[in-house]
Amino acid sequence: MRVLLLAAAFLGLAGCAQIPPVAVDKPAQREPIKSQAQATKSIYVSNVTTKMLGRKIGQATSGLICINGEEMTWLDSQFAINLMRERISDTLRNNGYSVHVGLIQSSAEKDADVLIGVGIEDMKANVCFSVQGQKGEASFKLKFEILDNKTRQSINLLASGSSKLTEFDKTGTSQLLADAAAMATVNLLAEEMFFNATRK
Repeated sequence: MRVLLLAAAFLGLAGCAQIPPVAVDKPAQREPIKSQAQATKSIYVSNVTTKMLGRKIGQATSGLICINGEEMTWLDSQFAINLMRERISDTLRNNGYSVHVGLIQSSAEKDADVLIGVGIEDMKANVCFSVQGQKGEASFKLKFEILDNKTRQSINLLASGSSKLTEFDKTGTSQLLADAAAMATVNLLAEEMFFNATRK
């Protein structure tokens, strides 16, 4: 087995046989329920986790014409995970929700009214790697755990997102994840249960 690590890589390549691309999910983007910051509890996105290390997720090709399809497996990348977390927070904020900002995680988790934990439940991806960067498509299902800090009651909601990059980018793999996370968050905001859980 050989593993390819790039600057923002989260993928491993294995084997020599030609691997076909996977069918990447294409969930519909729903209409988010927008809010106003003063009407919502303060929210802190505390963590994004994955338990997919080594899981087969799709096809990797190489070169400017994207040939030699190989099997791709997930490799954790803290850079990509942090970027996902930022995009989730930005998407909440851009839709009128109050997002708590804190430099010290333990303090921020204590001060916020609502904590959100995010877990990657499933992922599919086809990515092309070249000297110019990466491009491709990806989709995943995210599990959002929403915890009320005062009552300690929590709810779990699932939401899916996908993304596609048609041009090579030096941080393409991480951008694919971040864009899919943003779409999944928009679909989360379409859930009335989430809207009600974050109202003052």
